Amino acid sequence: MSMIFFACVVRVRDGLPLSASTDFHFNQDFLECRKRLKALSSILARYPSRGTAKGRDLSIHFLSSGDFACMAICSSSYPTTMAFCFLEELQWEFTASYDTTSISLASRPYAFLEFGL
Repeated sequence: MSMIFFACVVRVRDGLPLSASTDFHFNQDFLECRKRLKALSSILARYPSRGTAKGRDLSIHFLSSGDFACMAICSSSYPTTMAFCFLEELQWEFTASYDTTSISLASRPYAFLEFGL
């Protein structure tokens, strides 16, 4: 089934998770992909502003913009263009809700959990 399984917003400079979806799966492939997403989020500053890490069944897409990045775990069959459309919308909504100062001052994981992912 082609779909987005998980989405999150992280701070680029250190990978601190700022917000994330709560509906996720607990199968082994998904849990391994979450580990890869966490590792990738901590080094996003080294990568271009958008990219995809392809896996056999699941892919990680990311879109960064200055201080934060939006990331998603999708089925590998989910169209890349659709994933980036989703991430661009998420980025726009997060930017409209939080300013740069709030993002840089966040000191705990999921400080913006109230943001509806």
